[in-house]
Amino acid sequence: MTRLDFDELIKYQRFLQKALKKEQRLDNKIELLSIINRLTAGPRNIVQKEQIMIEAVAAGFREEDVEKLLEQLIREKIIYESTPGYIKKR
Repeated sequence: MTRLDFDELIKYQRFLQKALKKEQRLDNKIELLSIINRLTAGPRNIVQKEQIMIEAVAAGFREEDVEKLLEQLIREKIIYESTPGYIKKR
């Protein structure tokens, strides 16, 4: 194996790692949205942020990741904080 082949292999490995991380973030976002959908199945479509946290942590999420994902979903206008501490779907 030449140095060039090795460098190309390293570049490809980095590309795959980035693609995998991106896919994992998307999977986590979808899983969190599924939790939110389950919890907002009532007529008002509203859920306490703390309840989302409890369910997500029980599903294997870290609290910090849940906070980041909720902020991202709010920025993307998929959910919003209708009143402090309560999340509602759009």
